[in-house]
Amino acid sequence: MKIVEEAMSLSSEYPILGIRFCLLPSPKEMMRMDSICFNSPWNEQDYREMQEQPSFNNWLLEIPAVGQVGMLVFQSVPPELEILRLGVLPSWRRNGLAVFMLEQLEIQAESDSLETLWLEVHAANKTATSLYCRLGYKEISIRKNYFRNPLGDALLLKKILN
Repeated sequence: MKIVEEAMSLSSEYPILGIRFCLLPSPKEMMRMDSICFNSPWNEQDYREMQEQPSFNNWLLEIPAVGQVGMLVFQSVPPELEILRLGVLPSWRRNGLAVFMLEQLEIQAESDSLETLWLEVHAANKTATSLYCRLGYKEISIRKNYFRNPLGDALLLKKILN
């Protein structure tokens, strides 16, 4: 079953009309987007198993007349939410879509009375690290040799919601 929800907030500066989220994408849809966005994608079975967990959520970002352009995967265990994957198709990067998805996630988290957002980012991913810092995430710790492909440390970032 596919549920599509118009973007939740008009507060975003992003100018694309009709942008929306598919809130219940299939494991195959998630795997397809994941394999384009990441070096070490999760497989269809991974998504199938995770979608059975009540704390797990995955959204696909869709643009009319274009199709799916981004993904956001997270789990929520109140009062915290952990972002597991955030990806945008390479041809759509640097257009504000990651910011847009994170803004929408924060709106949802605040409406669910969540207090903290967490994520891990590859220490070498300076573009993502810079984005998260601009959005108020703070480095909490480093996990040495956390990532395998490519090999590297993970920065553990945290954002406290209002």
